[in-house]
Amino acid sequence: MNLSRPDPLTSLWLADPTETQYLSMTLADSLRISASQWAEREAVVSAAEPGLPAVRWTYEQLDQKVSRLAASLLAQGYQAGDRIAVWGPSYPEWILIEYAISRAGLVLVTLNPLYKQAELLYALQAAAVSAIFHADEVSGVALSTVIAQVATDIPTLRGIYSFSNGLTKLLEEAPAFIELPAVDPTKLFMIQYTSGTTGQPKAAQMSHQSIITSASNTHRRWEVTSGDRVCHGFPMFHIGGSGCCTPGAILMGATTLPLRVFKADRALDLLEHERCRLFIGVPTMITAMLEHPSFKSRDLSALKMLIIGGAPVPIPMIHTWEEAFGAQVINSYGQTETSGVSTSCRAHDPADKKATTSGVAVPGVSLKVVDQAGAVVSHGVPGELCFQGPGRMIGYRNDTQHVGAIDADGWFHSGDLATMDSQGFIKIVGRAREMIIRGGENLSPVEMENLILQHPLVSQVAVVGVPDAKYGEEACAAVILKPESRLVADELRAWCLERISRWKVPRYVVFIDTLPLTPSGKVKKFILRDQMKASLSLVD
Repeated sequence: MNLSRPDPLTSLWLADPTETQYLSMTLADSLRISASQWAEREAVVSAAEPGLPAVRWTYEQLDQKVSRLAASLLAQGYQAGDRIAVWGPSYPEWILIEYAISRAGLVLVTLNPLYKQAELLYALQAAAVSAIFHADEVSGVALSTVIAQVATDIPTLRGIYSFSNGLTKLLEEAPAFIELPAVDPTKLFMIQYTSGTTGQPKAAQMSHQSIITSASNTHRRWEVTSGDRVCHGFPMFHIGGSGCCTPGAILMGATTLPLRVFKADRALDLLEHERCRLFIGVPTMITAMLEHPSFKSRDLSALKMLIIGGAPVPIPMIHTWEEAFGAQVINSYGQTETSGVSTSCRAHDPADKKATTSGVAVPGVSLKVVDQAGAVVSHGVPGELCFQGPGRMIGYRNDTQHVGAIDADGWFHSGDLATMDSQGFIKIVGRAREMIIRGGENLSPVEMENLILQHPLVSQVAVVGVPDAKYGEEACAAVILKPESRLVADELRAWCLERISRWKVPRYVVFIDTLPLTPSGKVKKFILRDQMKASLSLVD
């Protein structure tokens, strides 16, 4: 019997106590269990990269490689708790290294492959990294050169291994026998830097069991089963890749097909040729695939579900996607600090709920929406969304960043503004820090973005607050038009005025070619705000 339920009077959802129990295993434990059940089934496939050989590892092959690499790392002298960084795109090697780190009892530190020298130095120093695995190059930059420039400033760093030669050598030199440690699932496994949409990233720390339990509960919600083929666009350094999509697929006996780097044509190739049943990504990825010139010629008949997160999507766009892809669109929501997905729609939910909300709490998760005083608000009233559940992080590595993130009762305060209805459905209405305050009136960027996205000529939009001498802030919409479309700012503002209150119409409309995005597809609004200020010649 499922005891998860919303409170009848306030925005409080309490999880079924039987679903809040942790899975007492590590990521490597889950792989070993799956390999014993589905030895010959494909576990990891990477097969859409021009000029690169396809990789197809069965569960048995992956499990054996993981044990060899774990043994080799221990033979190199790395000890339980040592921090091992991985820096590169979502190559199959990334998955191998992640699971080997788990099996050896080490700690994984995930790094954005687009880091520059100063960002890399900060991340390696902050986590006191002992070794780093890296791709040979990213966007023409030799990563070994960047590492060499910072290595002398990281006294803990003693091992540097490339995905190619370094990893190959470790596998070849693995000892014939070494006793692998018994790893405590409650201990720290992953340090992951938040994607930095609002400035300096924070180092969130997650245990083995937090990640594996959250991934299991999420994939149960999505009804993923053994034999499914699951393609995802979330990069492996992101919680969506290394903390949710890949661990969840491997736990369920499915095949994980991560995109090394998201490109619309490569994603379509993988979905079509590998007959994927699910695609997991952010809205910008779905839009990019739909707008690709080859889309209409693709056979995507195996695709049954598009699972999206990272940004709200207006109802007309979801209907367009469902018709074009011939698949259900499932909205979900989560954060690094909760080991991934916190809420998600279900396949049987009413169409209006799937189109307008991020669903209800996944199994094991409790949620509440609170006001600035911490009191739970009524249904439909916006407030800060708070989380409890097995996926909650241990805390931030930096104690000063940790202050206020988790309260005395164990609730994680997300910083996201949301509403909850009487059935427990969550609607994200913005970030607390991104609300635009115009003359004392709160304006929701999400509400304006959802409206503008309904314009037939608009492909993407992000709304930010820019300084104004009279009102303090004004709304500015940065708009990307669909290919070969033409529109002027006054036309778009007039179109908006016919559909929403005058004070919700953005004062400024700026047409741009690209938005500043994190690799996971979220808009870096602190950068966009600076760009819009410069474009409009505004000063704080």
